[in-house]
Amino acid sequence: MDNTIFAQSIARIRFKETKMLDRTKLEALVESAGFADSLRMLQDSEYAEYLNKPSYEEGLKESLESFYKEMYKLTPVKEIVDVLAVRYDGHNIKSLIKGKFSGIDTYNILVDAGTIPVESLKVMIKEESFRDIPMTLRKYVEKAIESYKNHQDPQEIDIIIDKGVYEYMLEIASNSKLDYLVKITKTMIDVINIKSFIRIKLQDKDREFLQKIFIRGGKIDIDLFINNLNDSLDNFAGKIAHTDHYKWVKEGIEEFVKTKDIGKLEKLSDNFMINYLKNAKLVSFGPEPIVAYIIARETEIKAVRIVLTGKKNKVLPDIIRERLRDLYV
Repeated sequence: MDNTIFAQSIARIRFKETKMLDRTKLEALVESAGFADSLRMLQDSEYAEYLNKPSYEEGLKESLESFYKEMYKLTPVKEIVDVLAVRYDGHNIKSLIKGKFSGIDTYNILVDAGTIPVESLKVMIKEESFRDIPMTLRKYVEKAIESYKNHQDPQEIDIIIDKGVYEYMLEIASNSKLDYLVKITKTMIDVINIKSFIRIKLQDKDREFLQKIFIRGGKIDIDLFINNLNDSLDNFAGKIAHTDHYKWVKEGIEEFVKTKDIGKLEKLSDNFMINYLKNAKLVSFGPEPIVAYIIARETEIKAVRIVLTGKKNKVLPDIIRERLRDLYV
């Protein structure tokens, strides 16, 4: 593929990056006098029109949905957006299946940023008619519903659909013929598998459970995890020293040993992905800056949500700051 087709998109993204919140702006939000002051400070940001709604949560969700629609218009190769949008299909499918069997209305938590329109997905799950869901994803939807009918275990829905989502992401990436999409998808799979392995160790789960939740397709083979399942968690980082993940995993395990706070691992893994993506700033032609910008904006929206939620609940600035992830800009 001729990477010069991305030139116009990247030029527009470089301009849009200048409008993103940097660390200084985010710090000012954290230190603001309160919730109302934070909202006022965001009036000159990309989120102004969305935060003027009755619910800032609903506004931020709408901003994410609008952002994905904009990226589809901006990007010359739709698979670049598809590979990330599929994660919202997964979220929506899990929510709808759980709502269907629990009798709870989950429509308000759906995010219309996936590859399948939310309204269509509602009908498909309700009627159990999946012909318009891509085959790779469809087989996991059918499996998740069958599993719940047989075992009544909501966790099984999450496990099965997550596997389907990442298998489908990898399929989209491979079919795109863009090596970077394959690389970033495999990296995301490895991050998920590493975090799952550490949780399994902490919960003293067995090999069978590891095999059940392991997502195939990453660069780290399942055998590495199985062979270290009975070993000390302290030694695990050394076993992946040959990978890009060594530093954040080592720091995360050390932090957990000291504080018993698994949340730090989530933050470190998110920071790893953002720092991993920063190499895209050096790319003039290619899909890298587009992928990086999408994930950067998602991270920024999460940061705004964390700050506003903290301010609304009168959480101390230091605690809000601790919850924030690194930013792309």
